[in-house]
Amino acid sequence: MIKVDSEKRIHISRGDAATLNITANGGEYEFQVGDVIKLRIYEKKKYDEPIVEITKTVETAATSVDLNITKEDTTIGEDINKPVTYWYEISLNETTTIIGYDEDGA
Repeated sequence: MIKVDSEKRIHISRGDAATLNITANGGEYEFQVGDVIKLRIYEKKKYDEPIVEITKTVETAATSVDLNITKEDTTIGEDINKPVTYWYEISLNETTTIIGYDEDGA
């Protein structure tokens, strides 16, 4: 199960695989062949070292890119019976943050 809400919070069950469809600049940016998209996941308020990093190199120019999340990527932390909050960011070519921490928080 995956759900992305209106505030760009991602809800996914531990051990589930999913695909995120990534766009930039409201869908107006066209990703170019060779662009690198990175999703980094951090423990809440520990923005120093990612616990998961998923990288995708764009192979075809397009306004959106599918980023695959494997079950291994979501099998983090200990087994739990309640939700855990992690922070994440998505960057383009290590120079532009598409989604991340801003003045409104994570």
